[in-house]
Amino acid sequence: MNTVTAKILVFFLSVFILITVFSQVSMLFDDKYKTETAVSYSSAEEIFFNGVYVRDEKVLTYTGSGVLDYTNADGGRIAKNSVVAYVYGSEDEIYTKKKIERLNNEIKLLENAQSPGTTEATQQEFIAGLISEKYQQLVTMSAEEKYSDMAEQRDDFLSLLNIYQIVVKKEANFNSRIDKLKSEVALLQNKQKDYISAVYSEDPGYFVSYTDGYEGKLTLENIDSISADEIAKITGENNSTIVRGNTNKIGKIISGYKWKMIGLIDSSYVSVQPGIKVTLRFASSSETVQAVIDSVKPADDGEHSIIILSCDTMTYNLVQNRVDRVQMILNDYEGIKVPRNAIRFNSKNEKGVYILLGQKVAFKKVDVIYENNDYILSKTTNDSSFISAYDDIILEGANVNELAAAAEAAEESQSEQPAESTQEGESQSEQSAESETEPESSTE
Repeated sequence: MNTVTAKILVFFLSVFILITVFSQVSMLFDDKYKTETAVSYSSAEEIFFNGVYVRDEKVLTYTGSGVLDYTNADGGRIAKNSVVAYVYGSEDEIYTKKKIERLNNEIKLLENAQSPGTTEATQQEFIAGLISEKYQQLVTMSAEEKYSDMAEQRDDFLSLLNIYQIVVKKEANFNSRIDKLKSEVALLQNKQKDYISAVYSEDPGYFVSYTDGYEGKLTLENIDSISADEIAKITGENNSTIVRGNTNKIGKIISGYKWKMIGLIDSSYVSVQPGIKVTLRFASSSETVQAVIDSVKPADDGEHSIIILSCDTMTYNLVQNRVDRVQMILNDYEGIKVPRNAIRFNSKNEKGVYILLGQKVAFKKVDVIYENNDYILSKTTNDSSFISAYDDIILEGANVNELAAAAEAAEESQSEQPAESTQEGESQSEQSAESETEPESSTE
């Protein structure tokens, strides 16, 4: 075997030995500690219950004959002494009126779209972007079941499509379509009959087109006197008492945008306290609102508590029912999840955890924003002295003193490195200075 081959074999053998030793040391070090990776986490407590809407409501009545055409959608704002419904002789008369309104609206959209002031100043790319944006808004509103708000967005979408056809020269104008629509309107107007009478609201508020018999019985004033048995009875009916039309009670006015909800929850929920802000979601719609817990008091059975919440949001979906299945979300926090058994205190009495930083132990502080029996959430921050996502938190394998000693040793080694590098720099500078003076002495 020649010398070159022997040297190559020795080199690879040395590398193999180093790798083996390094891996064994790493395994020994890793086995010394049991760790868990810190992750971003959201913690929220969810409580489900059957809730009863409580509002100050006044019933609207009409004893005459005819068919009603309401002027507002449910949840719409009504001014004092304003019309809530027009009375017509038949459904056909209302249909004719609605069709005339729809055709006139289409005429308006087409005339606006072909207006020179609109089309001449519009770029193709710009209008295409608006169409895409408006389409996404409509899809989102449909997914969220916000149908009452879609009519205006739909008109805007159609208007943009019409403008785009003019801009890209697909249509020169919409005159023929407009003339045809105007002819249809003229024919319908010849058959149109005026309303017989009108129904007015003496009070301002928010209109609802149904009644359920609980108007005047469930009020903001008497909500504190509603018993657990009454709540159970109402929720058991599950909106079965709601009546729309076919009686002299044609709807109601909710006097103000503030309403409350009452329900029964399990008495074991100790975190439910008065004054806490919560999020409410409903099974009947995708509506999400913010509310405040007014009171929590024990029911007579000892197993439940009566909860009362207040809210100041009024929408179409929120007035469609008397009873709803409610998801109440509280204590919604986001932060870095840290196991409770990993919490330690360092020599400065700072609260935190020990982590593995490569093969060194380091101490990271925690800023607690939420805690339970299993873990805490530390506030997310850019401060490197605090725990952050993906840090390897030490759970087991060493006592506190060992961890503290290892962390302090790591800190000392880091603090010594700059000093050593400074001394090395000074030594190199001295050697450089000496080398510069030597040529001068040899010249002499």
